Amino acid sequence: MKRSAAGAVAVLFLLFSSCATNHLPVPGESAAVKKTVSIEYMAIADAYNDLAKYDKAAQYYLLAMKNKKLYWSAYYKLGRCYAMSKNWTEARKIYSSLLKRDPDNVNIKMSLAYIYAMEGKLKSAESIYELLWKENPGSVEVLTNYIDVLIASEKYDEAEKNLSIMKEKFSDDKNISLFEKKLQELNPKQVELEESDKDSSVITEEDTVLE
Repeated sequence: MKRSAAGAVAVLFLLFSSCATNHLPVPGESAAVKKTVSIEYMAIADAYNDLAKYDKAAQYYLLAMKNKKLYWSAYYKLGRCYAMSKNWTEARKIYSSLLKRDPDNVNIKMSLAYIYAMEGKLKSAESIYELLWKENPGSVEVLTNYIDVLIASEKYDEAEKNLSIMKEKFSDDKNISLFEKKLQELNPKQVELEESDKDSSVITEEDTVLE
């Protein structure tokens, strides 16, 4: 009788063990699986990003964002994907959010200013670049973008003023000649001056002939 009872207990134990193995979750297993899957999503997104397949990359960054530890990294990369695929509206939303979280980040400010410029929101882009230039007077990249936006906004006098600063501080920069050419073509004052010089030249030639 005792043997029979012991056998029954053994059978029940085996059945319970089998059920536990098949149905009862191991503590922490679910979280570990989710973490692994999220890491895989991130890796897939990065791979698509490297291939410049930004739409595909964005899909997987969104999936990776479900993991709290990967959220901000995936979110930043998602914003970059939107920018690279010229989805300026979505890119602006993300970079604006990132800037609120990290208000002193120069790279985020630069990216947001660029996005505003590409959207045609030149006033917003100009204000960011102007502030960036005041905060980073040694950055030729900031000054270059600032002058570019000033020209696009048809603020030629301001552009000329900042171009003079560029010539003084970054005399070897290749953008100087490009800006000079742009301003010569676009600045009405410069065009009028050139036309006036031409007229003066013609008059001088006529006077010479008359003599």
